[in-house]
Amino acid sequence: MKVLFIGVYRDGTGWAKAAIDYILAMDAVGIDVACRPLKLNANNYPIPDKISELENKPSKGADICIQNVLPHYLDYNGYFDKNIALYFSETSSFHRSVWPQRINCMDEAWVPCEQMSEASMASGVTVPIKVIPCASDTTKFDPSRPVFEIPQLNDTFSFYFIGDMTRRKNLVALIKAFHLEFDISEPVSLLIKTTKYDSPPEETMEEVKGMCNKIKENLKIYPSLDKYKYELIVTEHISEEEMYSLHTTCNCFVMPSYGEAWCIPAFEAMGFGNTPICSNVGGPSEYLKNGGGFLLPVRAEPVFGMMDTFNDIYTGHENWWSVDVLAMQQKMRTVFEMWKNDREGHLKIQQQGRLSAEQYSYENVGNMIKKELENAD
Repeated sequence: MKVLFIGVYRDGTGWAKAAIDYILAMDAVGIDVACRPLKLNANNYPIPDKISELENKPSKGADICIQNVLPHYLDYNGYFDKNIALYFSETSSFHRSVWPQRINCMDEAWVPCEQMSEASMASGVTVPIKVIPCASDTTKFDPSRPVFEIPQLNDTFSFYFIGDMTRRKNLVALIKAFHLEFDISEPVSLLIKTTKYDSPPEETMEEVKGMCNKIKENLKIYPSLDKYKYELIVTEHISEEEMYSLHTTCNCFVMPSYGEAWCIPAFEAMGFGNTPICSNVGGPSEYLKNGGGFLLPVRAEPVFGMMDTFNDIYTGHENWWSVDVLAMQQKMRTVFEMWKNDREGHLKIQQQGRLSAEQYSYENVGNMIKKELENAD
């Protein structure tokens, strides 16, 4: 059995990171895998040496092809015994898009979470659907990793967000919750690490600052902006190692997203023991279900405002899930008070997070993939 994996692993995005981890998980359990990139943007970020090695392997003899691409780009090839579509989505369905037609041309569909499986069936996907969670190199969850030196975080309990500057991430809800819940006198801080595709870091910085100030003005809690806490905003690209150090530095990750197929930053925060607080949707609803963090209640509502995507996806004909801001405030307060007054309880949550993360190691996910491929019809 030999696998050809085609994916966006050179794009420097969350999807690219997931593709890299799927490839390395297969390699870790002895699957003969070669990989080839599909570029969807102009990014040119470094890739692991092992991926470069597998990229240079010949594809000759591959009998299974896994295409980890947007379904718009799926291409069935009868040369292979099995063609597998591995894709991600974050809404209730994509039935008015070209995706179901493209996916149904394949032999099988792989998705990272149960919510995506349900969305695929609701959209008319009729080929077999398998849930294959994202993998992770769990050796990186080393608490002795050097911290990211940020003086503004010293002597505070730091909430933090890592994600693209897109409407789907719902950063507005987090900024609201933080300022509504915590008084300026409390030793808490909020760090926002974000980037915006095709926008220079300095422009993104000004946009985020403007958004934060507008939210605070509209909250009308204090008579002037200087009465509110300031957010620490990072918009420059940082390396993967620096990102891990950022996790080591901060305390509690918060993701109020309208939808997440997986959310690698939230998963990694869990692995580092940083008690993620996430919307109860998609990937987080699965890897946080046994503890290690908190899931927030959500309600379905029509998708709105996603203008930077293909015209036939993320439309008002789909639903995503709006988080309960009051519940987010309560959970942020809970984690902060535990850190202050119940260190034993806080430690138990951290330990559970690390245990939960181990379930998605390269070996565990790789063996899941291996079993699916060996049992393939």
